[in-house]
Amino acid sequence: MLQENLASFSHDVRTPLAGAQGFLQLYAVADDDVERDECVAAAVERLGAMRVLVDALFEYAKADDGSRELAREPVDVAAVVSDVLAALYPAFAERGWQPEVSLVEDVVIEADGEAVRRIVENLLANCLRHGSAAPTVELHATGSEAVGSKDAGFVLTISNAAADLGALDEGRLGERFYRGDASRRAGGSGLGLATACSLADAMGLCLLPSIEGDRFIVTLSF
Repeated sequence: MLQENLASFSHDVRTPLAGAQGFLQLYAVADDDVERDECVAAAVERLGAMRVLVDALFEYAKADDGSRELAREPVDVAAVVSDVLAALYPAFAERGWQPEVSLVEDVVIEADGEAVRRIVENLLANCLRHGSAAPTVELHATGSEAVGSKDAGFVLTISNAAADLGALDEGRLGERFYRGDASRRAGGSGLGLATACSLADAMGLCLLPSIEGDRFIVTLSF
């Protein structure tokens, strides 16, 4: 199965590369500046699509490197989530989306701050790429445990409505290179969620993707 997924990913890298090459060849025989400018713009667009895929593969390789040492430092989870949401605000606004956000304060964990940020970025980027409506982002204590208790557990849940979820194999969510047809059409690499899973696992956190009806849900437990 991995070989099949890897072959699909390789195809998705070759496709924009071949397109860019084709437009650069057209540039060489173009008759005027307008046509040459159009060829350059088209080539740059396709190289950009390839860069996204290669960057995703690089990030996954780093996250899955067992020899990589992650920091252990106090991380304010609500602050990280708020910062990422603020950074992505223009992208949400462009779609006319207003994420529903509910975050308890003073949730501080011992983890790698950059890794936690990358997890949140990847999950929210997936909402933007594949979702059909604004996501819901919640950080809350589990069960009846009180915020501030040394024994309290917390869960960060990021969910969104999306199309064609019924076509996904729920048991393979988070598997490297695994994508549904809708994800492939949207230009996904199949590595964003896999990277988040690897980073969470490296920090001893539990990240669980699931599907409920028309909603894609990811929970990160601390």
